Order: sequence, then structure tokens, then C-alpha cells
Amino acid sequence: MKTFLILLLTIPFMACCHSENIYKTKLLPQTKIAGDSVRVTWMGTAGLYLSDGETGIYIDPFVSRYGLFKVGFGFSLKPRHQLINKWLSITNGEKAAAVLVSHSHYDHVMDAPGFAQASDALMVGSESTANVARGAGIPEKQIRIIKDREPFSVGKFTATFIKSVHSPALFGKIPWQGTIDQPLIPPVSASAYREGGSYAILIEHPKGTFLHYGSPGIKPGIFEDIAADVVFLSIGGRKDTSSLIKHVLEPLHPKTVIPIHFDDLFGPVDKKVSPLIGVKMDEFWETMSDQEDAFEVKTLPIGEAVVLFP
Repeated sequence: MKTFLILLLTIPFMACCHSENIYKTKLLPQTKIAGDSVRVTWMGTAGLYLSDGETGIYIDPFVSRYGLFKVGFGFSLKPRHQLINKWLSITNGEKAAAVLVSHSHYDHVMDAPGFAQASDALMVGSESTANVARGAGIPEKQIRIIKDREPFSVGKFTATFIKSVHSPALFGKIPWQGTIDQPLIPPVSASAYREGGSYAILIEHPKGTFLHYGSPGIKPGIFEDIAADVVFLSIGGRKDTSSLIKHVLEPLHPKTVIPIHFDDLFGPVDKKVSPLIGVKMDEFWETMSDQEDAFEVKTLPIGEAVVLFP
């Protein structure tokens, strides 16, 4: 109830952006996909499917969306396996090797066990993420608990989790803080999915390197010794874009920035993207337009594979 009241109080003070303001830059070019190219599919919110033709990796896959009423009033939610099975088709028949989770809020972790189970994939994240996996019946041999900045290999990919912070999304506060300390068995409320610590995920491949930033919190200095060709930048709960430029993008020196997690997570995943109420898209584009000499801003369609590194 408390969460729902906060959401209701917040909505009148939020400016809703129109969908035509979302894609002010060119989409990432949809070139012919070679067998060994690194390609990515945006699944909405912070969800990605990554593949180099040999190895597939999900990051924060979330497709079981529920409306604001059910989330805010604490209704019990469960993964919608029919939708998960539908989205499995984006792999073109290949089995994913790993499912990586940046933090354990419901819109990042709730569906992760379903995608992991479908491919017998390794589920990777914090101890809280591990308890979501355990609650779904995933065996320990399929669970990997990460350590800050400890790299591990998945096929030709190397993944490194970098301890960051969650953005203050509601009235300057991080929602649903804390940890998940025992196996979490759905259905449960969204608030049962505690944050469990937030991480940026660096993915390195012989063809290129990218960073997935699942929540736009600011922790100065954590990227000073890292470089990335592409940054998938969550912008939905950011305080302001200039802080992200200073503390995330400038240290990483990316060639390309791709915004994610700005779409309406209370509606169904749809190729016609609708922005989440309160996401300041105009401020994002206006601020980023001043950085054209530093990097390009590109956007992704939902549900379509696009070449990231040829």
C-alpha cells in the first residue's frame, strides 16, 4: 500500500513524454547478420539477448509485465511462462549459456530463472539473485554467485560484475532495498524482490567490449580503469543526464551509447515503444546532443537482432 501511494503521489508531478520523442537519433544499423558477428536483441526494460553465433547470453530478461495497480498494491506476481516461451524464439534455436542479473528487483530478476531453465543455462548474480534461482528450483550447479570485479568466461565472452549503486527512483529513495536471504518462491509481491546490491556488467569479446548499466545510479570513480566500445545506459530512474555523462560515459570513452530501461514496464512488451511516465526523454536528448563529438547515441528496436560488432 505504501509503495502504491508513493507512485500515485508521484505521477501528477511527472511529465509524460510522447512516443515520437523516443527515437530522435538513428537506430543502430540493421545490417546482414554474419555467422560470427556479435549481435544483440533488446527485450524491453534492461533486458538484452547477446550472441556471437556460438554462445548466447541473457542480461536482465523481463517480459512478465504487470500493471501499476497490481505492483503498487502488493499483489502476488509470478513469471508468465507463456510469455517467456514466446521470447525464447529470439535465440533462433540456440541455447543460452548464461543468464546475468544486474540486481534483484522484480523487473530484472523475476523471469531470469525461467530463461535459465529453458536452456539449462548458468544463472549469475548476487546472493539475492541466487536465492531467486533456488526458489525456482534451479540446482546449485547452475548458480554462480559473483564477486566484485572477478571476471569469468562464457564461451568467447568474458563477464565482469562491477559494484555500483542503484538510482534513487522515488522521491530520492532507492525502492525495495535490502537482500533476499532465503529461497524466494513465487508468487510473491514485487516488494519481495529486494535490490540485493547493484552491478554494472562489463562484457568483453574479441570483436568488442560493452558495458550494461542496469540502473543509472552514480558511484564516482568505478569506471576510471575501464573502457567500453558501447554502453547500454539505463536512463529511466536517473537524477540527471549530465551526471551520467560525467561519471559513467566520460571515463568509459564509448564510441556508441544505447539508452535502455526507459520504456513503460507496466504495459506489455511491444515493438511500438511507450515511455514510462516521468522519464525525461527530452532532457536526455537535449543533453546528449551536446556530446556528438564524443560519441554517437543509437537506439534499438524491441525484439529484433541487430549487429553490435561485425
